[in-house]
Amino acid sequence: MTIQSKILKLAAVAASLFAATAAHAGAGDGLTPLTGNTSAPSNWRFTPGQTFNGVAGALDGVARLSFSNSGGNWACSGSLLAGGQYVLTAAHCADDFTSMKVDFGWANGTATVSRTVAVGSAYVNPNWDGTLDTGADIAILKLNTAVTSIQGYKLSTTNDVGKTFLMAGYGTTSNGTTGGGTNWNDGAWGHYGYNTFDIDSATFNKITDQYVPGWGYEDEWYAPGVTYMSDFDDGTAQHNTLGRIAGATGNNWSSGLGLGANEALIAGGDSGGGDFVWNGTEWILSGVHSWGWQGGACAIYGLTGCDLASTNSSSIGDMSGSTATFSHIAWINSVTAVPEPATYGMMLSGLALVGAMARRRRQQQSGK
Repeated sequence: MTIQSKILKLAAVAASLFAATAAHAGAGDGLTPLTGNTSAPSNWRFTPGQTFNGVAGALDGVARLSFSNSGGNWACSGSLLAGGQYVLTAAHCADDFTSMKVDFGWANGTATVSRTVAVGSAYVNPNWDGTLDTGADIAILKLNTAVTSIQGYKLSTTNDVGKTFLMAGYGTTSNGTTGGGTNWNDGAWGHYGYNTFDIDSATFNKITDQYVPGWGYEDEWYAPGVTYMSDFDDGTAQHNTLGRIAGATGNNWSSGLGLGANEALIAGGDSGGGDFVWNGTEWILSGVHSWGWQGGACAIYGLTGCDLASTNSSSIGDMSGSTATFSHIAWINSVTAVPEPATYGMMLSGLALVGAMARRRRQQQSGK
């Protein structure tokens, strides 16, 4: 059994986004949520201009993606990059769409700023082959018009394993301590929370050294790129999934017992959203939400009781993975940088090739 056979594709949850009837939540500040994630999702909403760690509007650049293809209507999240022209998201949110709308400042069912993305303006990482947890689940969307009223995010250029991060997205919600599944009941708002990058999955696979018949060892088929792995802790050793797996495989990494009331995990529709680390003066984009793994992980190592609720894909004991930005800086810059006039010809040729590869991949994946 492999990570690939167990992960849940988070992006694209085929569901209607409907207006919430709950009252507006006030803005919070610092590193403390209004309440913990064990309370109602309405307590975890973020709103335009909200302050985090002294930065007003820290999450204003989080994007809500709604798009369509032959399979229906789908939802993802993303992050506006510095400069305002591009949004960073997951590859599985951008490799197959016929129309896409991008909203910023989505609160109470209304956006502050909206843009669109043309089909030819999606740049999927060339190493993406449709397989999650290979380190290549990342894509760039070029907006039809740059956003100038919102501050975009700078990218982390370092491996941030061990750091606490602020996560945000426009996906489904749930109470992580219950068995109730995620839903869109609070879908008129974006939500936030905190977690820690416990380990990168390339290192995880090398240490656990899972052999897959017909494939080889997991670390041998990783694409260029890194995925951060985090678990949803409740302060107990039993539900510290990555900690228990570490113990079963030689304790070659450490995994804390969580952040108490601050702890949270992504859910369906949060795919492509951002994980932000604090550099002392601002929040910078470190990870792009890629996948969630409900239960199952402990069983591979002969462990039981890690997952609190098998009916809730974002409950205590579950895990998630985010593509690390530092491992794709060169590619991101190759797409978003404005080249000197003499280099335009070469750049356009390269992007045309990437676009052709992406189109062939979409056709193959849809059966396209």
